[in-house]
Amino acid sequence: MKLILLFVILLIPFAIEADVSLQGISAEGGLTGYPFLPGSRVLERGFLRIQGKLEYINMKNDAGNYILLPLSITWGCIDNLEFGGEIPIYLNDSSDDEHLLGDISTGCSWLYETARGGSALVFKGLVTLPTGSEGRDTGSELAFGIATSTTFRLLRLHMAASYVLSGGSNPFEGRIVDYMRFSAGGASYLTGDLQIICGLDGTTKGDLGLAATITTYAVDKTALFVSMRAGLNGNTEYSISAGAALTMPEF
Repeated sequence: MKLILLFVILLIPFAIEADVSLQGISAEGGLTGYPFLPGSRVLERGFLRIQGKLEYINMKNDAGNYILLPLSITWGCIDNLEFGGEIPIYLNDSSDDEHLLGDISTGCSWLYETARGGSALVFKGLVTLPTGSEGRDTGSELAFGIATSTTFRLLRLHMAASYVLSGGSNPFEGRIVDYMRFSAGGASYLTGDLQIICGLDGTTKGDLGLAATITTYAVDKTALFVSMRAGLNGNTEYSISAGAALTMPEF
């Protein structure tokens, strides 16, 4: 798996530049971006994006595996501001609980500034609610952060960081802890309709992963994508997902 991701990264310098498509995809919480790499753009006013993906997660140390169906929605409510939400549905895991939902997350992105050359700066906020059952609930979280990007030759470089307050499954009974979440990577077009995204993501709690996503915009108003992540440190061995995002203009 890691060799495949390394090969994909080596392809980036040979990529072909293309215009940015309005048919984007969503990152965590339904906000515009890429899997494991928050973006520095927002949906235009009146646009609506609906996304679904099937994800398989394999855990380390025989901790089991998960099959999820995260569903998300993103809405460009006004100029330079979008709202998003995501609901993960657990189709299979090691739990015997018949409750399907995981932790629901919702947030917003505000495009603060754009500059010559396509550079951008976005402020993001995300709230995670402890709606999942035991074993699926990572706890309540409140995150504030920024994402920025700029174009270098044929590659668009992305960086993001956020400060997270975590209260556990019950923030009123436990101690609130804080940590940082970060990611960095690049995105480029192999053809006019085929985009590749690679990057590193992790947290100051010790999680670190290498991820790659391939997205095609060949279908009108729809983005189809496949994503892979290898866990370099932390509890996840690897994950694979595939999904589709439908963007409806002037909704």
